[in-house]
Amino acid sequence: MKKIFNLLIAACLVSTAQAQFAHTFNSSSSFQPSLDNSGVFNDPGCFRNYTGYPQLFWDNTAGGVKAMSHSNPFIIFFPVMNIQSGYSVKITYSSQVPVVVYFNFGTSSNTFEGGWPSTSLPAAATPTEATINVPSGYTGLLRPYIYSSPSTNLTLHGVEVTNATYSPGPGCTVTNGGGTACTDTDADGVCDNVDDYPNDPNKAYSSMVLPTTFMYEDLFPAYGDFDFNDLVVSAKREAITDADNDLRYLVIEAEVKAAGGSIAQGWGLELNGINPSDVVSVNGSDVSGNVMMLGANGTENGQTHAVIPVFDNVNKVITWGGGSFFNTVAGDPVGTGDIITVTIEFAKSSNLTVGDLDYNFFSFRTGDRSHEIHEMGMAPTNLANQALFGTMADASNLNNGETYASIDGLPWAISTSGTDYAVEKADIVEAFLKLAGWAQSGGNSYQDWHTNTTEGTYRNSAKIY
Repeated sequence: MKKIFNLLIAACLVSTAQAQFAHTFNSSSSFQPSLDNSGVFNDPGCFRNYTGYPQLFWDNTAGGVKAMSHSNPFIIFFPVMNIQSGYSVKITYSSQVPVVVYFNFGTSSNTFEGGWPSTSLPAAATPTEATINVPSGYTGLLRPYIYSSPSTNLTLHGVEVTNATYSPGPGCTVTNGGGTACTDTDADGVCDNVDDYPNDPNKAYSSMVLPTTFMYEDLFPAYGDFDFNDLVVSAKREAITDADNDLRYLVIEAEVKAAGGSIAQGWGLELNGINPSDVVSVNGSDVSGNVMMLGANGTENGQTHAVIPVFDNVNKVITWGGGSFFNTVAGDPVGTGDIITVTIEFAKSSNLTVGDLDYNFFSFRTGDRSHEIHEMGMAPTNLANQALFGTMADASNLNNGETYASIDGLPWAISTSGTDYAVEKADIVEAFLKLAGWAQSGGNSYQDWHTNTTEGTYRNSAKIY
């Protein structure tokens, strides 16, 4: 059966910089010392020459910059800038003879990219604009550079790079867009006005997922009362990338909304496809230390994919209001859940992106870690007790991915963008009237089963908390 439960609408609010770097060369423009392969990103805010090539000088008669010797190539490195997709490069030049110009990038790993795309430019006695060929697919913090063929009389008057932002280095006279360069407090190459974290060089862009409600029936593989309020957790997710769009942090903010079961539960997530070694640290989990065995980085030991604990005992993260259950009986005093904020840091060297996040949230018993409950179609972790599959009401088939599905095609766990849930002892399909049709259709029908508030057709409010 299809993975029918992942139907929340994710609102990814990634900030991007759509700006332009532009500079007109004149005698007040400044160059830092020449660089070599070991220092591509040294003094990243300035123009630079390259070790072993002729020094650049100002051509006061032509109003631009050129090489000191025309028997050797002309090479100039622009300041490091944060280049977004859809970029282009335009130069203003003059030359007594036709000239071939090559363009490429230096990277933060202190290397120069290959490929050398070239543009042939005709002779131009007066300053002339030309768009030059650029390599496709490069984004993030890069140092663009131009290299021309030997024995030319190239004078470079100006350069423009679209969809690029720039922060000046100390003592550099470099304009941006013909005006003042942007402010970049943390010097990560992302201007403060588009940097979601302007004071942290390891963070630049934030992607948010709207709050999601996760509901569990705790008697898997038996049906139980099927009210899906044995554990109800609301969670928000924020993925944070750096200036290179590498995934650096994932923040989970969770709150238990209801606990209508008598079996203590824990809650966590598996990040499918992400190795535990990709995780630098996990902070903020509410764990006792004797339910999940954790490694030094805070992920669970014995797992192929990174498994992150959020809490291991629901009773330790709620404050009861009164009554026999926590927020499932109408009329009982309302309790509150702790706000649990778990921050996962990823290694820069792992080169992960937001697109690599494949969430697999699950509950487990505090007294039996191997007793996991996942949403329909999601895989158990390495530590799950697979002997439970195919027993009682469960019809899972691990060979084809049909997991945590009952003999009637119903799940034991559901996630939704809605916030309400069934009251104690009310079968959820009698509270949300289109849920069964949604589940049995593989998620194709009644996708608004939880958000449509039409009384009598979609819901029975008397059975909803």
